[in-house]
Amino acid sequence: MRKYRDRPLSLEELTALVWGAQGVTLASHPYLLRTAPSAGALYPVETYLAIHRVTGVDPGIWHLNIIDFALELLTPGDCRRPLVEACLSQQFMSTAAVAFIWTGILNRAMVKYRERAIRYLFLDAGHICQNLMLAATALGLGCCPVGAFFDGEVEQLIQVDGQEEVALYLAAVGAVQ
Repeated sequence: MRKYRDRPLSLEELTALVWGAQGVTLASHPYLLRTAPSAGALYPVETYLAIHRVTGVDPGIWHLNIIDFALELLTPGDCRRPLVEACLSQQFMSTAAVAFIWTGILNRAMVKYRERAIRYLFLDAGHICQNLMLAATALGLGCCPVGAFFDGEVEQLIQVDGQEEVALYLAAVGAVQ
């Protein structure tokens, strides 16, 4: 879905989306098992959010702290223009209420899987995005995965180095028209 209403998401909707994508289902030391599977339970995928319209949450770039299940503000303010530019001028990225941005921390997967780690990063990101899509559908929201983007621009937007942590995938979510 690429056409979104101007309605903000509620904090409850955002919480359900985030939990559906990356929520912890079982704490089994040293693992925090999540709603989406991960090769070797290594969870090398990090979740960032470009929040545009969520009631009770300031616009900006946020990072999901899995351990505390909390959002951490990285950059306050309206980030729609640089997000659209980073996503090859796909305007729907600015009309969605929130954009999920996933990165991969290479060494977190390579320590166990060596050269096959790259494959698992993308599989893990795909599982997470599918869970987000299912959660959005259950909430009556639209969700559109995005694979067309400039890596460096997305990485700059969320303040990752592009070497140890790299942009993998995005998805826009909002109330549908």
